[in-house]
Amino acid sequence: MNLNGYNKWTQKDRVTGFEKFAYGCGEISTNIVFTIATSLLVMFYTDVAHVSPSVIGMIIAISQVFNGVSDITAGFIVDRTRSKYGRARVWMLRMSIPYAVAAVLLMTVPQIAPMAQAVYIFITYNLMLTVVYTLFQLPFATTMTYMTRSQDERAKINIVRMAMSPVGNILVTLLFTRILGMMPGGGMDSQRNWVVLTAIYAVFAAAMMLFCFASVRERVVVKDDMAGEKIPLKKAIPALFKNKYFVMLFLFFVFFAMYQTFSGTMATYYCKWIVGDTNIIGNVNTACYGITIIATLLLGKVMDFTTKKNWCMLGALFIIGGSLILLLNPTSIALVTFGGLLRGIGMTPILGMIFTMIADCIEYGQWKTGLRTAGAIQSAVTSGQKFGQGIGSALIGFIMEANTYSGNASAQSAQALSTISNLFIYGIAVLGVIMIFILCFYHLDKEYPKVMKELLEREAKIELKEDK
Repeated sequence: MNLNGYNKWTQKDRVTGFEKFAYGCGEISTNIVFTIATSLLVMFYTDVAHVSPSVIGMIIAISQVFNGVSDITAGFIVDRTRSKYGRARVWMLRMSIPYAVAAVLLMTVPQIAPMAQAVYIFITYNLMLTVVYTLFQLPFATTMTYMTRSQDERAKINIVRMAMSPVGNILVTLLFTRILGMMPGGGMDSQRNWVVLTAIYAVFAAAMMLFCFASVRERVVVKDDMAGEKIPLKKAIPALFKNKYFVMLFLFFVFFAMYQTFSGTMATYYCKWIVGDTNIIGNVNTACYGITIIATLLLGKVMDFTTKKNWCMLGALFIIGGSLILLLNPTSIALVTFGGLLRGIGMTPILGMIFTMIADCIEYGQWKTGLRTAGAIQSAVTSGQKFGQGIGSALIGFIMEANTYSGNASAQSAQALSTISNLFIYGIAVLGVIMIFILCFYHLDKEYPKVMKELLEREAKIELKEDK
């Protein structure tokens, strides 16, 4: 069996345009809460709930230990799930209501004793991001690997997904703070307003999730050495770590998520304290995420010009340039907005390619070990994303606290202002350099045809045995 035969065999796995759109709606759902958590939550804790930045940093850092474990656990749960709705998509149904409730609880921080308040934040933060978000986002991402095994179809699905992905970001970054500012009873300073608005966003996100669940289908029938049986942990875990490309993508996601956190969170502080205008936060983020919609659609036309690895490296270069350009004039609204535009262009090939790279990694793992641990690989890689988010948020909290930042102050010290500027400019640039370095060791794009040829030959033999 060769790849031409495989492509003919997978004609039955073609995914409709409507289904691709529905899957993109699931991405909107995940990004609404993710953007609130990465771009606004830290500022809410420090400037509205008036919690110490170092306390928030410590809570988030500790939470990532639980978050990493939950991701791995969720991956194994998906691999062992059997239901009439499939292995992965059923979790969208199960998590829809908890998703909305947990998002609202994030903002209902009571004004109680500091220790009790910290405990509440720890519990609700982990309920949302460690438990509920994990049990939705990870099965959602894994669903694509069960929709089809065709590389072309996966690439098309992901292009639509990533073209729609910024919608969730824009809905939050462009509108959230503006709506808060127009709400009565204190605007952005009112915790009640944060709770009400988050509830509206959360219900919408849950609705998008349910629409995705109802509209997508799982088509892939697994043919591996376990013959469809549930994979025991004693076999799944060693198989995971025998996959070298899993390790690379895990590390890449750590630093990419750190970049997203630095970019989102520090943009908010930068616009407020360096530029002096919170209203341009939405402009900057809209430039960053809005351009990705157009750029992602264009990427679908030129993606075959070079490898997925090279596209991601090019994206990291744009991210670096979008940060360092602020050195020309740190307070220029035009340059801040243009920098966001460049970072958005940079994110486009990364987001457009990285999830198909994970799917390729799953096939490589099955070829390498004889076991298809799609959920475990997906969870472990995306746990890197959450781990990076946590490290990024913790670093921001610790560094800003150490450099005299105060959420209660009407003005910040020169040291605090310098720290905000350095984190937003140099911090992001360094993370971009690290991402490029990791990708230098990724060679699966070249190896994939051979991997798939041998894997399909094995599966053909398994099918013959089953027929007998």
